[in-house]
Amino acid sequence: MKLSAIVLTYNEKRNIEDCLNGISWADEILVIDSGSEDGTTGLAAQKGAKVISHSLTDFAAQRNFAMSQAAGDWVLFIDADERVTPELANEIKNLIAKPLPLYVYAIPRQTFFFGRLLRFSDARHDTPVRLLPRDHARWAQPVHEKVETSLPQRQLASPLLHYSTRDMNHYRAKIVSYIPFELEVMRSKGLKARFSDILWKPSAKFLFLYFWKLGILDGVAGFQYAILSAYYYTFRKYWLYWKGRKK
Repeated sequence: MKLSAIVLTYNEKRNIEDCLNGISWADEILVIDSGSEDGTTGLAAQKGAKVISHSLTDFAAQRNFAMSQAAGDWVLFIDADERVTPELANEIKNLIAKPLPLYVYAIPRQTFFFGRLLRFSDARHDTPVRLLPRDHARWAQPVHEKVETSLPQRQLASPLLHYSTRDMNHYRAKIVSYIPFELEVMRSKGLKARFSDILWKPSAKFLFLYFWKLGILDGVAGFQYAILSAYYYTFRKYWLYWKGRKK
C-alpha cells in the first residue's frame, strides 16, 4: 500500500521545511497551496514535494480536492504547523503495510499554545481523523472540517505535535481566516442572530474551557487559551454574525 502525505498551505514559509522533514518517508508528498506569497511553494518543491496551486473556497473542499490529486491508497493529512514524530511515522508505516480491514484513523495531538504545552481544555482528547483510505471517505464542513465515511474509526497511539499558535499576531491571523467560514456554517444552520449571544456566549466559553475542561491546570497557557477563545474568537464571531443579520 502506498501513502500520500498531504499538506495544505498558505504563507507557511516559517513551517513548511520542518513539516515536510517529518513526512519525507511517504511515497508521495503533496502540497496544496492557496496562493502563498512568501516563498512557501519554492521551499516545498526543493524538499521534493509535488506542489499544486488551488484557490481556497473552504477547508473541506480543499481537502477533498487534495485527495483527488493523490496517487496513494492511503492519505495522511498534516497541517503545516504540525510535526510527525519518528514514533508516529513508524506506527503508520507498520499499519498500512499490513492487509488489515479498512478503518479511518484518528491521531492524538499534543498542542503548544504560545510555546507552552496544553494538557487540558480543548487540547484534552484532541484526536482528529488524519489517516484514511483515499477512496472511502470525504471531508465536510467549511471550517473545523470533519470526515464523512461508512468505515469504523480507530486511534493511533503515537501523538502528532501541533505548534498551534506562535504569538498574538499569529493568533489574530488564524482567527481572521477562520471566522468567515464559521459565519457560513452558522447561516447554513439557520441560527438566529441575537444580541444576547454577544453578551453571554463569550463568558460561557471562558468558564467552560477554564474551569469545566480544567484549563486552569495548564497555568498561564490555559488562561491565555481560555480568555482569547472566549473574548476574542467567540465574541468576534457572534458580534459579526449579529452585525450581518440583515445581509
